[in-house]
Amino acid sequence: MKAKVLLTTTALLSLALAGCTGADVSPNSPPAQDAVVAPSDAKTAGTVGASAEEGLDVGNSRPVVSYDGLMVRRRVVIAVNSEIDADLAGLRAKLVAAAAPRGLALTDISPDVLEPAVLDEVMPELIVALPAEATLEDGRAVAGQAAGEDTVELGAEGFHVLRTLVHDLCFTIPADDPAALAAAVETEGILSDALGSYGVTAADGKLSVNYTGPLLADNIVESVREGLARPAHTTASAVTVEPESTDGAGVDMATEPPWTAEAKSGAHTTAHG
Repeated sequence: MKAKVLLTTTALLSLALAGCTGADVSPNSPPAQDAVVAPSDAKTAGTVGASAEEGLDVGNSRPVVSYDGLMVRRRVVIAVNSEIDADLAGLRAKLVAAAAPRGLALTDISPDVLEPAVLDEVMPELIVALPAEATLEDGRAVAGQAAGEDTVELGAEGFHVLRTLVHDLCFTIPADDPAALAAAVETEGILSDALGSYGVTAADGKLSVNYTGPLLADNIVESVREGLARPAHTTASAVTVEPESTDGAGVDMATEPPWTAEAKSGAHTTAHG
């Protein structure tokens, strides 16, 4: 059965939250702020479903970040709770197929973009990021379209639609032979250790490293600059750090409010076969 979108009463929302988290949530619990996405038979006992939850920004336990502004962006991600033997490739394909008609390209991203307290609850084996311009409503729509009996059979237990903060950085260093420098940096392994996933462009007398992922502490950013400078036989000051894109709005980390459990608001996509 396809998921339906509806605004709910506090009591129905509490039931949905309890079903997703296992918490003992009563109708008197503080209501969440967003819509709940659920099928018309969401109260039917014994049915198996996948759910989606939205709504928080990375907060406390953040690293010290002064590379902010346009270098920090808000991104919507879909984190998938799954069984231990789930078909993750199949689940990702379902999400990609659900996003394609909306013109949304999904990219893999590290679960570490989530606040640690959220990671403890969600523990996703699969997490994808929507494009920078995508909204929470886009994420809900994709999760709702992907949810279904066949998704459950692939091992999905829940889809969590969340807004988080990511670093969106471009490290650039001049180089007489950018390709040779790229090879030397790869051999040293500093980028893999510090960034995990990244892209490299070696052309036009410079080496550029693009990174979109979990927020990096200032000392990690400096270690990347040093790692690029060392095989180039120069200093870290030769490595510039800029936003990967100058479009859209960035985030001033000095004014970013701390994350609290109360700031979490839920929206659930539940699908039953």
